[in-house]
Amino acid sequence: MADDGTDLRSVLTKREAILGYLAESPARKPELVDELSISRSTVDRAIGELIDTDCVVADGAAYTATKTGHLALAERTDYVASTDAIGRASELLKQLPATAEIDPVFLKGATVTQAESHAPDRAAAASAALLTEATTMKGLAPTVLKSDIFTVNSELDRDDLSVEIVAERSVIDSLRSFPGTPTESLLSRESLSLYESEADLPYALWIMETAEGDYAGITAHDTGGSVAGMIMTESEAAVQWATDQYQKYKRNASFITVSPK
Repeated sequence: MADDGTDLRSVLTKREAILGYLAESPARKPELVDELSISRSTVDRAIGELIDTDCVVADGAAYTATKTGHLALAERTDYVASTDAIGRASELLKQLPATAEIDPVFLKGATVTQAESHAPDRAAAASAALLTEATTMKGLAPTVLKSDIFTVNSELDRDDLSVEIVAERSVIDSLRSFPGTPTESLLSRESLSLYESEADLPYALWIMETAEGDYAGITAHDTGGSVAGMIMTESEAAVQWATDQYQKYKRNASFITVSPK
């Protein structure tokens, strides 16, 4: 029974477990009752609704999922995974501009770490540890912290690390204004490439390549500029999305040489 999808969405919400079971293999109603621990009356209603929406057909005394059922279940599973991921990251997503582009694929399976009042550096610890193993780090920098200068400069003592940053003009100017930091050393590094973005950057996005694999993350900052938390992932699809975002901003950025005052 074809419709605009309203009935299908409603049935999927209520009958996902039964459809999922039938998508694995055909089953009779008594088996569904036993395996899913639900009443016979519930199974009867569910089967009727799934047949009405073309998700299930009778196969003798058993029932099996149709192509419509398989496709609908896959979309439902993807939707649940996406909304679950968004929910886990919602506290940090609030710190980003509403117009910031983030594909849900970046959030699926990601680790979300929030800063804590008694341990404000906890959120950034994972990326800092990862940087010690990285051979390449690329990132978007809409803001800069004093600790960032020390961390990146120290890691660039390694010959096997190269860093490429697309930063806003204000960030580049701020590099000159941090007293007591190794700014001059950092900016003189041949292994550091710095680009000035023509546009405002929506988030602090980074990609790191290591011998064990590639990682990507978004570091969220609160209104005071402190790290509010981090979303980190090693999903191949997520890393590819992050790389595409980085390249988009890099294409519209200018390579610069900064001489500290």
